[in-house]
Amino acid sequence: MFEVEYERPGERTGELHVPSSFSLLVNGRNVDSYYSSDYLRIETVSVDGRLTNAYDISTETPAKFDGSMIMSKRMKAKTIDVELLIDVKDESVFKNFLNEFNLRLKNTNYITFKDEQEFTYYVEFEEASVVQQASAYRMNLSFLWHNPVKYKQEQVIDYTNAQTLSIDSKVPVEPRIRIVFETGVKQWSMRNTTTDMNVNYKHDIVSDRYQIDVARQLVTKSDDELNAMDGLEFSSDLEEFLIKDGDQIVVTPTPKSIQIRYRGVVL
Repeated sequence: MFEVEYERPGERTGELHVPSSFSLLVNGRNVDSYYSSDYLRIETVSVDGRLTNAYDISTETPAKFDGSMIMSKRMKAKTIDVELLIDVKDESVFKNFLNEFNLRLKNTNYITFKDEQEFTYYVEFEEASVVQQASAYRMNLSFLWHNPVKYKQEQVIDYTNAQTLSIDSKVPVEPRIRIVFETGVKQWSMRNTTTDMNVNYKHDIVSDRYQIDVARQLVTKSDDELNAMDGLEFSSDLEEFLIKDGDQIVVTPTPKSIQIRYRGVVL
């Protein structure tokens, strides 16, 4: 007979080692696998803050009104806390790791996790603390999740004018739309027939292609993507030109091609 040893991620039982199921990736680099060696072993042992949302709710209490009246509600920035367990056999290797890792943390734009690599979290690194335990260290990292939704991988749609959109997202998304006309035009419009939001453009200098980036609140033209905001009319709803599954986009005059790029959003 023989005994089978079991351990959870972060635990050590003899020589047995179970890799973490949710390794941290910083700007695309897997911290556990990239920095681990014969002299240093790193493991993501816990993650907190990525499962639920929080909201800022503004209320008013009018005279002779029971309770409170909801005035606005928006998602609140959150903190994602990650704990790393670091087994050290050579202190010089550990110090070199800290030098390089500190630089990577300073320049962090996004993080992902091995157990859900289809989601991206846009964050800023806030702080870290390190506690020594014999020949091991526990490092606690805090990231400000300032854009508190999970983003999927970018999708590209070669869209046919006025057709029903199929969008892989639970909530409306901010698209990047590229429209190409047969010849140069100086006036065009784009309308979401579901939401009745419009982007209207007019300029004396013509171009045969335009790009509308809702997230950046920017309209550009030509292959060089020159700034074209001076042709955006005041009647436009660029800030609110979101799209969702089932919407219909109509561009006038009908262009040669329409390409839509977006990233699906999960709460």
